[in-house]
Amino acid sequence: MRKESRMAGKAGIIMKKIAAIVLSCMMCISLAACGSSDKGRTDTDTEIRSGDAAENSVRDGSAMETADVKEESSFNLETGTVMLNSGYEMPVLGIGMFRLSQSEAENSVYWALSDGYRLIDTAKIYGNEEGVGKGIKRAIDEGLVKREEIFVTTKMWTDDYDDGTEAIEASLRKLNLDYIDLMILHHSQPENDVDAYKAMEKAVKEGKLKSIGLSNYYEPDDFDRLVKATEITPALLQNETHPYHQSMKMKEHLKQYGTVMESWFPLGGRGNTQRLFEDETISEIAKAHGKTSAQIILRWHLQAGNIAIPGSSNEDHIQENYEIFDFELTDEEMERMTALDKDERFASY
Repeated sequence: MRKESRMAGKAGIIMKKIAAIVLSCMMCISLAACGSSDKGRTDTDTEIRSGDAAENSVRDGSAMETADVKEESSFNLETGTVMLNSGYEMPVLGIGMFRLSQSEAENSVYWALSDGYRLIDTAKIYGNEEGVGKGIKRAIDEGLVKREEIFVTTKMWTDDYDDGTEAIEASLRKLNLDYIDLMILHHSQPENDVDAYKAMEKAVKEGKLKSIGLSNYYEPDDFDRLVKATEITPALLQNETHPYHQSMKMKEHLKQYGTVMESWFPLGGRGNTQRLFEDETISEIAKAHGKTSAQIILRWHLQAGNIAIPGSSNEDHIQENYEIFDFELTDEEMERMTALDKDERFASY
């Protein structure tokens, strides 16, 4: 069953790539007809980007004037991606590395990439960036995936904010990568997070980072404090988000910036998953679809506009978490899920 499911998953990925190629060809024909050119772009830029990252995300005078009319980022659940305000396409479902050892991280990344995942989320403080890098290399060496098809996220820890440049270099070395798709400041720290963010902005200009964002900024004023002191609008905000804490206030505030919400603890986190899994509403919806509670919660995240990164070192659970693209929650079911919001966080950090 696992091999059949994996084969089906890979077939789906192939179909998505064919669709992407057809769309790319249509766009090229359209551009040629208009006399446009794309000189200087690399193949990776052409495949992954739509628009210039600096043009989309650096707030000069004209960008500030139009910030209030910036369109909200939309999820494409056919391709399983969302276009970030940085101009890069990001998968909406990935795997998180929180609390995994180096060896667990290596295996989990390898299994995830084998199953069709393309988003990997880790952090300096997790202590497993080397393992993540090994898992990526293993999958690439076996021909399962190409580097440009993988979206790698890591986070800068607060202790490193005074020397953000070295923190970025250290993560590149540990991951054994030439560039990182997304780097995030791990926590709000007003005394020096602006300096750390500016170090990431510099790395974007140098090509070492593609997109940058924030994590654990829970108040609009705190988010705006950093935004107003920097140049590149955060592409993403990663906060604790799940059915009991749906981050409504921050998601509404982020719309003006085109910043996407990403959920850590998407299933409630260790010690709280069963509480969510056994919730009567979630259990009933799961039964109606012949799915698990975990799959219902993850599908809700995507339809609600949250990138989800459930973590696991269990090969079967990793595959189960990815099998959420073959069904859809109804409007009524989405309303029932929304009604579960208690504005209740499970973590204190």
